[in-house]
Amino acid sequence: MSQEEKSAPPVDVRAILAEVDQAVEDKKAAGFYDPAELRRVEEAALAARSVDDEPGNLMKLHHARLKEYWEPTGWGVDTHRTGAAGKLIVGLKKLIYKVSRFPMSVWLARQARFNDEVVHLITVLLPLVANVRSRLPQAEKRLDELEISLARTAPRIEALLARLERVVVEQEAKGEAAPGALDEVRKARFQSRGAAYLEFENAHRGQRELIKQRQSVYLPFFAKSVTPQAPLLDLGCGRGEFLEAAKEAGLSARGLELNPEMVAHCQGRGLEVAEGDALEYLGAQPNASLGGILMAQLIEHLTTDELHELVSLAALKLADGGHLIAETVNPACLTTLSGAFYLDLTHHKPIHPEAARFLWKGAGLRQVEVLYLSPYPEQYRLPQAPGGDPTAQALNETVQRLNDLLYSFQDYAVVGRK
Repeated sequence: MSQEEKSAPPVDVRAILAEVDQAVEDKKAAGFYDPAELRRVEEAALAARSVDDEPGNLMKLHHARLKEYWEPTGWGVDTHRTGAAGKLIVGLKKLIYKVSRFPMSVWLARQARFNDEVVHLITVLLPLVANVRSRLPQAEKRLDELEISLARTAPRIEALLARLERVVVEQEAKGEAAPGALDEVRKARFQSRGAAYLEFENAHRGQRELIKQRQSVYLPFFAKSVTPQAPLLDLGCGRGEFLEAAKEAGLSARGLELNPEMVAHCQGRGLEVAEGDALEYLGAQPNASLGGILMAQLIEHLTTDELHELVSLAALKLADGGHLIAETVNPACLTTLSGAFYLDLTHHKPIHPEAARFLWKGAGLRQVEVLYLSPYPEQYRLPQAPGGDPTAQALNETVQRLNDLLYSFQDYAVVGRK
């Protein structure tokens, strides 16, 4: 290496690039560049920028493009050809431009005004969009803080209500508690978990459209007996899938739900739903006033005494010809116990389909039948052995019994008519 090379000063690349950028900006301001060429350069630069900055830059780019093209008669006079042919083409374009400028400005005056308004509108929107974008990170941070605060508050509320319930139990044992105080505290504990249970339903119950489709199987039973004078009542209506299906089918229907979060959810969808306890609400209805009663995924939440009372009350409140239908998890399919049933902490006990049939008949309902629903997909069932020899037949009989026991129908509905 020569002495001159050794003593050469270091090159400041950033300073050189800054000088280039400044020179380009000066030429832009002086009108040195063709606007169309300048826009193409800016578009290429925009494509290389970061994704986070892209929306704002895109807005500015489209704004500049609108300003460039806002006058419809201002079309460009240029050509890619050179020499005499190029000069001839440019000359012809200029002539056409001059001749057509006035009539075009008259014919497209309305379009020009429209374009002008668009440009002005975007000029107003640009700072608003920039302002909103600048506030988004702060809003997202605040939302995260609120979610964390709520998550920390829920266990405290549960602990306080549990302690309050123990105090009221002690007072009741001493005869010092106010009448109904314990029931009120327990109701408050249940309602405090309302939002969490709605989240649980959304995560594990299935999509609304799927549940709505499955429960539409009950519509034919209610079609003849439900009228405005004898409406359908959906007890424990949850997210309101069946009420929505009944409404679409033209049936007069309303719902009852104990969870206040689900009540608000249903009312937000335009469904007629009241908040309350099924036994209390049903007991207050006039006898023979309901054309049909549905209890989907409800009876497994009840004690034995509550179940007997609810079925008896329902039969009493039904009008002649009305149907009482209850859907629940099928415990005769054993894998439902390891999945759907014990997944839900609010389930009390499984109800066997034959036990449900017995209850319906005991309440004086007729034409009682059990509908088996939600069959396991075929890929879950144990495969049969190939061949028709006696060994294969015996093995397949055993496999069939196992499939019936483990992978048959996940739900059932018991149906009875008054």
